[in-house]
Amino acid sequence: MSNGLTPLRPDDHFMILSETDASPMHVGALLLFDGVTDDFAATVRQQFAERLPGTPLLVRLVEAPDGYDSDVWADLASCDLDYHVTCVSTPLNPVQLRAEIARLSMERLDLSRPPFRAFVFDGLSTGGAVYLKTHHALADGIGFQEILRRLSDAEAPSPSRAADATLPDDQTWRAAADARFADLTEATAAHSAQRRAALAELEARKGNPDTARARTPTLRMSGPTSAQRNLATVSLPLARVKALGVALGGTINDIFLAIAATAIRKTLLAIDDLPDTPIVVNSARSYRRVEHGAFGNRIVALHPHLATDLADPIARLRGIQASMANERARTHLDEAMLGAPERPFGPRDRRAKFADRTAEGSRLLPGNVTLSNVPGPSEPLRFAGMTLSANYPVPIIGSGRFLNITSRRNGAMLDMGIMSDASRLPDAQAIADRVTAALILYETLANG
Repeated sequence: MSNGLTPLRPDDHFMILSETDASPMHVGALLLFDGVTDDFAATVRQQFAERLPGTPLLVRLVEAPDGYDSDVWADLASCDLDYHVTCVSTPLNPVQLRAEIARLSMERLDLSRPPFRAFVFDGLSTGGAVYLKTHHALADGIGFQEILRRLSDAEAPSPSRAADATLPDDQTWRAAADARFADLTEATAAHSAQRRAALAELEARKGNPDTARARTPTLRMSGPTSAQRNLATVSLPLARVKALGVALGGTINDIFLAIAATAIRKTLLAIDDLPDTPIVVNSARSYRRVEHGAFGNRIVALHPHLATDLADPIARLRGIQASMANERARTHLDEAMLGAPERPFGPRDRRAKFADRTAEGSRLLPGNVTLSNVPGPSEPLRFAGMTLSANYPVPIIGSGRFLNITSRRNGAMLDMGIMSDASRLPDAQAIADRVTAALILYETLANG
């Protein structure tokens, strides 16, 4: 499909279908700027106005008639910038700013409009801040970073679009879908065979104690996720994390997971809710390749355990590494399950399937918590000459979980966003403090 219409792949549609009021599906960031202009809000608004046409954000969601074909993102010539780039002039201190962003993160995006909101905070005592969120159906974490790059000074202003995309009538849409489904017959059969083979191999791994996944333990905090959130942020020098990886024989991601696991273990010990078996993570690995383009979702779920049952920090790191190796060894099978071609009435059937699964807010994927380490710019971006001094993730919490710690590089720093279900863990800042303490602990052990 073309002429300004981009079909949603089933894997992208999942991000809409799994969304609930208690678990909005956004990818977002708290962006802090140095060298801000006198009229910060107007400057940010102008930056968006000039560069939005060069991003995938100027679209709206249109459902296919009767759910027969894929829903589509339909291009728009413009959007209401007063709505999508909102100025918040209330004076806020850092704690109040994070509380306000936690609240705003729970507002679901209206997909009949362009799937993004930007909240510009110009009432801060120092610098400027923007909370940008986009819908997960549009782009995963790597795609979000590309959107951010296209909004920055790294890209020149884009020409305005002349008109909105024209939608076909129902009969024309149905005929075009039938023709495409016919063309996909061989690809659909091949994917079905690939999926059956992968399922058989995954079943064999499940029956082997050496390759089976750890089971997600049940905690007192387990159960449906509430609609209350608490956000904290922390920045760690990338050089220290890299040096620690060299000293302890691990990657940056290994160290990130070990630090987060240590903070989580201490948090659960403090509230007497540490299970005898290790906490399990819901995370992801990108399988994006050049032919996939920059947007949409190209991620495979990973569910390693965090060895939180081990008191020794080095043993915990080794346990995490072993569990991650087991997860990586199966990702080609999980990837084979994804990327299914659309089929007749696929969207209709998926909506019916997910209606019951999301109604009770139960967990849709394994894992007690979410941990993600997402690539970010090696050099800080600039926006209208202003330097992006921090690029803190504003994470989501999927149904049935209570915590998300996401890390993203911004120049010489790893910027982390820590989002907790406030009904279970009301003090996300305490977890942030434990993350910093865990880095120091591992450095002490590495230096012997």
